[in-house]
Amino acid sequence: MHILGVLLILINVGAVAGPVTGVAIVYNENPIEMIIPPEVEQIINDTIDTNKPVEIPQYLSSTYNTATRTVTATFIFTNPYQLDLKIKSLSADVECTTHTFALGHATLPAQVQIDKGATVTITVVFVWTQAAEEHFGTAHTGAANIDIRLTNLGVDVSGITIETPESIIANVPLT
Repeated sequence: MHILGVLLILINVGAVAGPVTGVAIVYNENPIEMIIPPEVEQIINDTIDTNKPVEIPQYLSSTYNTATRTVTATFIFTNPYQLDLKIKSLSADVECTTHTFALGHATLPAQVQIDKGATVTITVVFVWTQAAEEHFGTAHTGAANIDIRLTNLGVDVSGITIETPESIIANVPLT
């Protein structure tokens, strides 16, 4: 019985190791094809291929609400891809460009649908901290506007989370 058990174990190991070894030998030149077949890669390239460079959204305008300490900013973005996109969420840290002072956080209040080739306006809300209000009073006394930078930008586009080292600079009102 002991020999029969060892023989069955060897057959099981061979049944698993044999095909795995065969696949590894076939794809030894390009192991990525084991996971992503070339047909799938071609479909992806055909779907999102674009001759236009992808640009970050461009700042358009903003308004300031003193009661809620929020800035509602609008950006414009053109979808260069051959597929529809949905921006599900956006978050970023907001800082003063002059003093590199943390001012608050920015979020997307509602999801944005962007059809292929379409240009849309994206609304982002910045919430100032109490420290930001004090910074405005001491470092930007009497200023009507301030240059801000959105950093640590994270975006969920159609279920794909993108984090970018790029920053967006905008001039927003303080009054």
